[in-house]
Amino acid sequence: MLGHDVQFSYCRRPGKNLVCRKIADCWFTKIDIETYLKENFSAEELAAAFAPPQSKMTTLMELVAKAREAKSADNGTSVL
Repeated sequence: MLGHDVQFSYCRRPGKNLVCRKIADCWFTKIDIETYLKENFSAEELAAAFAPPQSKMTTLMELVAKAREAKSADNGTSVL
């Protein structure tokens, strides 16, 4: 996803407690990635990691909503 080589440790936890959703695509030729994933992560963690990402519009709308909530909390008023 980054477009350059990274260490396996980065792919296991890229800023979250989930593996990168592309880990199997990148590492299947180097290690038995399916066995590694099954031995180190629960079915729920893997389902969350491999779920399709949110659309950019959904992510943007969530960020706008959070910014409005933060501004509202700072001012003590509601924002439309």
